[in-house]
Amino acid sequence: MSSTLRLWRLKKLHQSAEAELHPIGVQAEVRYLYNGALAYSRLCATRADALARRAELERDGWMFHW
Repeated sequence: MSSTLRLWRLKKLHQSAEAELHPIGVQAEVRYLYNGALAYSRLCATRADALARRAELERDGWMFHW
């Protein structure tokens, strides 16, 4: 059983961006995928940190898509 949690998925034209949360001890790693491929990851201390990138993309015209 995987403990991976999808935080969000966005679409823009024919492109997709999504974030997955992977717990690592008391912190978590957020993996950002573009068109299904890992673009980058980073450690974050709070869920708010993990959601910050979504707001940036939405300002650039990306739309919510689950």
